[in-house]
Amino acid sequence: MKKLKYLFICLFAITLSCEDDDGPAVLPLANLAATSEVSMDGSGTVTITATAQGAKSYTFDFGDGTTAESLTGYIVKTYDMTGDNTYTITITAFDEAGSSITETVQVSVSIAAEIPAEINLLTNGTTKTWFLAASEPGHLGVGPAREGIDGDWWYPKWYSAQAFEKCGSEDSDCLCDDELTFSINSSGEVTYSLDNKGQTYFNVGHLAAAGGTGDMDLCYDFDASGEKAVTISMVDGNVPATETTGIQMDFADGGFMGYYVGSSTYEILSITENSLHVRTYDTANPDLAWYHRFTAEAQMNTGDESLETVFTNLVWSDEFDVDGAPNPANWTYDLGAGGWGNGEAQSYTDDPANVKVEGGMLKITAIGSGDNGNVLHYYDDVTLVAIGGGTSTIEDFEGTAPAFTGFGGTSTEVIDNPDASGENTTSKVAQSTKPVGAEVWAGSFFDLDTPLDLVNSTSISIKTWSPAVGAVVRLKIEDKGDNTKFLEIDANTTVANAWETLTFDLSAAAPAVDPTFNYDRFVLFFDFGVSPTGDAAYTSARIKSENLYEFTYGRVEIRAKLPSAGGTWPALWTLGANFDEVGWPTCGEMDIMEHVGNNPNVVSSALHYPGNSGGSAVTSSTSVPTATSEFHNYTMEWTADSIKFVVDDELIHTSFANTTDTPFNSDFFFIMNIAMGGTLGGSIDPAFTEDTMEVDYIRVYQ
Repeated sequence: MKKLKYLFICLFAITLSCEDDDGPAVLPLANLAATSEVSMDGSGTVTITATAQGAKSYTFDFGDGTTAESLTGYIVKTYDMTGDNTYTITITAFDEAGSSITETVQVSVSIAAEIPAEINLLTNGTTKTWFLAASEPGHLGVGPAREGIDGDWWYPKWYSAQAFEKCGSEDSDCLCDDELTFSINSSGEVTYSLDNKGQTYFNVGHLAAAGGTGDMDLCYDFDASGEKAVTISMVDGNVPATETTGIQMDFADGGFMGYYVGSSTYEILSITENSLHVRTYDTANPDLAWYHRFTAEAQMNTGDESLETVFTNLVWSDEFDVDGAPNPANWTYDLGAGGWGNGEAQSYTDDPANVKVEGGMLKITAIGSGDNGNVLHYYDDVTLVAIGGGTSTIEDFEGTAPAFTGFGGTSTEVIDNPDASGENTTSKVAQSTKPVGAEVWAGSFFDLDTPLDLVNSTSISIKTWSPAVGAVVRLKIEDKGDNTKFLEIDANTTVANAWETLTFDLSAAAPAVDPTFNYDRFVLFFDFGVSPTGDAAYTSARIKSENLYEFTYGRVEIRAKLPSAGGTWPALWTLGANFDEVGWPTCGEMDIMEHVGNNPNVVSSALHYPGNSGGSAVTSSTSVPTATSEFHNYTMEWTADSIKFVVDDELIHTSFANTTDTPFNSDFFFIMNIAMGGTLGGSIDPAFTEDTMEVDYIRVYQ
């Protein structure tokens, strides 16, 4: 009995023990550890994860005066102090009894300062180099320091009315080599350095600073090296009040932007990704303000400089040593009229009279036929008619002529009224020339300073003169910034060889007038849908290596003698091989040599690409006194980093900093041609009969 009682007591004790055990034993607080992860996007976000044996909660002191709690040990903190800062984060873990242990971690956080958009453009967020916009009018200009000096005074009287004026003179070409670099750190501090290759262009009033004297601006050996701190402040513009960003830069230690006028303070008048326009004040004459234009795209160099080529292996050539047609393995032809948008007068052929190989030379000959199949139309007094009957003149051609751009073969210019009678006796009119072989859609346009209000208007009237009844005149009004936004209206001539007024009904426009569009480009097509026929007044040839030989990078050498007649426009050039996919100027164009008979023995080179095409191309020129009487070597050295154009292996007259952002990093093909007239060729000599460009060879080295 005693044994059973003892067994019962033991079992009861065991049962009680099991009922009192409700979990594992509580572990002591220990082993606190923490990790941190700093976001790299500049937001200041830090993720902290803490773990500890026996911990029931955590507190965080972030080292910036703020704290937080977490039950899990996981927390996200966002710091807001700009610049590069290091914080000590104190982490404390607690158990149920209130005991605690502590650990610390350090984090380094970088937060970009809030910097004005203009400064970000100036520095590209980190660092950016600017160059004198040598190919632009107004790259160096002078005007009044404030409004109200002698009325309008002479703001802005540009010293450079045309490109290359400063870069073409030994007295001032040192200005064109300058490289101006702006840098910025995460705290928003800006620094500036000028690399002017050891020479500075001095204003005449400040020559003494270089130890010089004289009565004109001059280049002197003057050390402008060294990094300068830049103070950014806000100012009010004053010439005119609307032309300013309100941002002012003050350079420490006498820093200046290329041209020395004794000033270290520059106001940013306007800035984009690729252009910078600034103003500074002449310390010797407080009434003067100097204006500079810079570009981020190109560096223009002039002066004697030897080409040290990196390409020595001949990979392709045409020596033109077999008489007859150009080698069909190397060359094909562009045929037809118009010059693809340049308003040229020639029609291109493959006739041996215009292109052949003879005596070891390629000969491209422009010929004046003596015939003229051009169709001429005239127009005047372009007038907008408002709802209610009020009128306003869009263009009457009596003042400064608009800048016309032709396409498809048509060209337009302002001339004396050839038939001042009937409905139009004014002195000036626009003449539209549509040559033989021009495209059926050929026309021309000019841009307007102010968009037309077509919503509150009923029609547009134009006085026209045409040689035939029933000619279709198409009016197109479009947004010059987006040519997908437009409207078109047709009208038909009703009289021949006389003036009449055509009315273009806006209610009949297709598509309908859209109030959200900027209608600021005026386009006119005469004889829309018709291509004139007959004998072209001028024929020439344009050969190309498209789909036959295309290449990326290398040294190109072309030995040629150029035509000299007024109106001739020979060119040796390349075009992006993806032209048929992306169009021009997206494909890119590299002009190795262009010459204009009306400006003899001056050769130029150019680069065309988005934002820098047509009249805004990156370009330069140099004198070659015997270009039309002797053969010369025209060379292009093309790498992933630069594009240089060279004459006779001696004179580099353009150097371009190539980057991955330009189209000059893929295949291009060759084009050789002579155009007649057009936007660059100008007026054709009335006595012109023919002239020839001779090419000895073309070679590519890689």
